[in-house]
Amino acid sequence: MSLDERKKKILSSVVEDYIESAEPVGSKTIVDKYNLEYSPATIRNEMKLLEDDGYLEQPHISAGRIPSTKGYRYYVDNLMKEKKLSMLDINYIDNSITGYGDTENLLEQASDTVSKLLGRPTILTLKNEDIIESIKLLRITDKILLVIVMSKNGTIKDCVAKLTDIIPEDTVNELTKVLNINLKGTPLERVYYALNMVISKELTTFSEILGQISEGLRRELNSGVKKISNNVESILELPEFSDVEKAKNFVNILSTKDILDSTLAKVSNNELGIIIGSENKEILLSEYSIISLNILDDKNIGNLSVISPKRIDYSKTVSTLKYINSKFKNLFSKPN
Repeated sequence: MSLDERKKKILSSVVEDYIESAEPVGSKTIVDKYNLEYSPATIRNEMKLLEDDGYLEQPHISAGRIPSTKGYRYYVDNLMKEKKLSMLDINYIDNSITGYGDTENLLEQASDTVSKLLGRPTILTLKNEDIIESIKLLRITDKILLVIVMSKNGTIKDCVAKLTDIIPEDTVNELTKVLNINLKGTPLERVYYALNMVISKELTTFSEILGQISEGLRRELNSGVKKISNNVESILELPEFSDVEKAKNFVNILSTKDILDSTLAKVSNNELGIIIGSENKEILLSEYSIISLNILDDKNIGNLSVISPKRIDYSKTVSTLKYINSKFKNLFSKPN
């Protein structure tokens, strides 16, 4: 449904005021704060019509109104203007993401920074499409090897392989060459299976050593595909979580992999995705929004998502994620 200009202005005012105040918005608030050229009676009538059409909800009979999922969606798609980040926010981001470390470490810095800046938990999804660029084996002791895997996108994974027999240095060098020949270009998520195939077909002599390496890589490469920021406590201070049971349910949602996976899959293939409230197929997420952005979409290195009650500053969140993405583009465009 298309809204006329008067309804658009009133809906925008209700959404923005509710995001800021967390209190139902009445016609008097609209008149006093937003300088609209309409009488209080007209605004009350238009708010009632917006409620009838499903854009607003009235939580209590005597209260003002709050945006519905439909109202938030119309606002995001048609009315929202991206906020320009303050210099304070920009400096905080720039000082928090150092530019040092491998790709995964930088993404974790970005995830933590966004979470603290917005006061909402973030979910970092590391892409599995990254491939192996090189493998290095280092002998730590006679029976301990350090395995270092460098990906094409700059991610570094390492694990320790503990052996039952002493391994000579020349054997370590030989294995390093063989592994690079056989595994370069292999997707990270397939390394464990590819290495086991190499062992069974060509490297039976080193099966015990490579078996230890394979198991170490399996544990390392399967860990941390999704990482949730540690800033969960900040969101529990929001008015939406004054109900202890609701707070407990939210923490449970964050710790339940299947619930998040199905929703994040809907936005992970988009440069920018916003799922609001009941648009989520998962009923447990029907009161929450997820705003998600692929970082360096052309390189496909990861996805950063913000999860929140529907009442979130969508404009600032989108601007923050886009600034993070631009920062990564600058980092990755620098010559090595």
